[in-house]
Amino acid sequence: MKLRTLPKHASHAGFTMVEMLAVILILSILMAVLVTSLASASDAADEKLTEARITDLAIALGTYEGDVGDYPPSRFGVGFSSSGASTNQGIESLVLEIWKEPFDGLGISDDVLGNLDGDSASSQPLLEILDMWGNPLAYFHRSDYGEVQTYLSEDNNTGELVESEVVARKHPVTGRWANHQKFQLISAGLDGLFGTPDDLGNFAMPEVE
Repeated sequence: MKLRTLPKHASHAGFTMVEMLAVILILSILMAVLVTSLASASDAADEKLTEARITDLAIALGTYEGDVGDYPPSRFGVGFSSSGASTNQGIESLVLEIWKEPFDGLGISDDVLGNLDGDSASSQPLLEILDMWGNPLAYFHRSDYGEVQTYLSEDNNTGELVESEVVARKHPVTGRWANHQKFQLISAGLDGLFGTPDDLGNFAMPEVE
């Protein structure tokens, strides 16, 4: 019986192990590049959305000032007591003020609110306005420029909660307080840490020393 021979090219019809490994390596590299690109695009989008949130809040506070004659305070009134330490006091004081009647949030959605430090007063949570990374915005009325406030935020690299001493910022050119006649809003930015180069605000952010 005559044996049938395979065509010479038949032995090369499939992938060799080396070729398969090479394909897997290339696909892994492409996937890593794609994931990195998507993450960068997401971070950039969150930065723009946080800036927009700060702008919307600044506009709302302008409306409040037009009605009341001043911007909301960035500290609790005398005799006010809350459970826990007075972390995130500036933004919590702002929320208490603009979410009460007749202001009802001044058009700001309840979806931006959170309670990262878990504190309360009179059995009601003391809420904060959060940035897109889930951390509270810091708020300073001009009368509290120079005062140190403690803010709790989540380190985006470690996932740990970190307490930071936050102060209002000065204009990088004039050396005066930024927005010296109004207020300051500050986000800890992507890293979740106040006082680092990726911080965002409603003013020209000075370089971190």
